[in-house]
Amino acid sequence: MIKKVFFPILCLIFINLSCTKEKTDVYAACELTPSGTYLIKWETYPPLSGNVKIYESSSPDSFNMALPITERDVTVGYQYVLPMPYVARTYFKLVFNRKYSTVTSNRIIPAENIHNFRDMGGYQNKEKKQTRWGKLYRSGTLALASILDLNLLNQLKIKTIIDFRTERDSYSYPLIYQSEQVFNFPLRGNNYNVFLDKVVSQKMKRSDVILYSQGILYSLLENNVDYFMKMFDILLEEDNYPVIFFCSQGKDRSAIAASLILAALDMDKETIINDYMQSNDVLDDILPSLIDNVDKFNMDVQETITILYRANKEYLTYILDKIEKDYGSTSNYLEKELKLTNKKRDKLKEILLYE
Repeated sequence: MIKKVFFPILCLIFINLSCTKEKTDVYAACELTPSGTYLIKWETYPPLSGNVKIYESSSPDSFNMALPITERDVTVGYQYVLPMPYVARTYFKLVFNRKYSTVTSNRIIPAENIHNFRDMGGYQNKEKKQTRWGKLYRSGTLALASILDLNLLNQLKIKTIIDFRTERDSYSYPLIYQSEQVFNFPLRGNNYNVFLDKVVSQKMKRSDVILYSQGILYSLLENNVDYFMKMFDILLEEDNYPVIFFCSQGKDRSAIAASLILAALDMDKETIINDYMQSNDVLDDILPSLIDNVDKFNMDVQETITILYRANKEYLTYILDKIEKDYGSTSNYLEKELKLTNKKRDKLKEILLYE
């Protein structure tokens, strides 16, 4: 009798303990240092003890699990690694205590004449699923690619190009690199050059620039629903990958496209904004090349020009907040305006997210 009573209770306790056991999350980031080495950092939550094995590969989808390049105590939290020779990209797989794993690489891809070139892998959505590395890229114009850049694109095996530049830019600066598929989607909307003369003549001040920049980004979203629908049609075909989308600087038109893609993959607002803000990591260095003789202007004008050509958190925050206000949620916007149903979003997640 005692056995009949207590055995089911013990089973219930065991089941409850199993179900309520806290899940361990692992996070990793990678950057290419000025010295040319990779710095890999990791965190676990709750904190783990034990070891982490690091594997490397030229492909994000294939690692030789028999040969780790190093093994470290988890609590150390970082490791420097030399890049693999003669490959465009090095990817790293971190395995914690033979149980938990994640893949990482450097997000910003160094190139000679392609600016703001980024891999969109490694973002973690609300369900803790990570975007795949080596599938989707964003960048500034490819039209100025050097021979070294063309070799880089070839090594990345870019299959599909989506060009968001204006018709004028595409005509003036035609693509040098030709992949299997090139789609021209000239997004409608003003660019910052429209306001540059007013900034230089000091008819537009800092507050005006912020207001107009918000309007520029929102007009790109509002006036190009047809092109963004076509973009998602391309992204929903697995045979089209790897895909790269770009505009002139990779900051505005590409930013709206990237934001929509990340939202469709259930990224939170902070992740979407952080992706947008990363443009500043590279554009600050090339601002003089965007504006001829920027140093000849007085400090107030230089500061306003800098604000005009930099990503600003306020701009994208305004757009995301407006979408939520007008549609109730970003999901509602995606379904109503871009016809991106839950079924389509599930398919996109299958393609672009690790399990």
